[in-house]
Amino acid sequence: MIFKAEVACTSPHAAQVQGVWVAPEHRRAGLATAGMAAVVAIVRAEIAPVVSLYVNEWNTGARIAYERVGFVETARFTTVMF
Repeated sequence: MIFKAEVACTSPHAAQVQGVWVAPEHRRAGLATAGMAAVVAIVRAEIAPVVSLYVNEWNTGARIAYERVGFVETARFTTVMF
């Protein structure tokens, strides 16, 4: 496997993508951008008009790929464990 992304929660209004991954030996080749563009196109055509995702603040490579596809940051969340 070289690229994967999972469409998780869905409704007629929105769908969330998670579990995006590119094999380490194929990173920095533009595969995340191309793969995410394809996933977004399929989701918008077949599932819901809005596609969302969560990404860790420190994951710069993923954030760049998502921005290239057209994702924009709309909110910040913090995980609290106790």
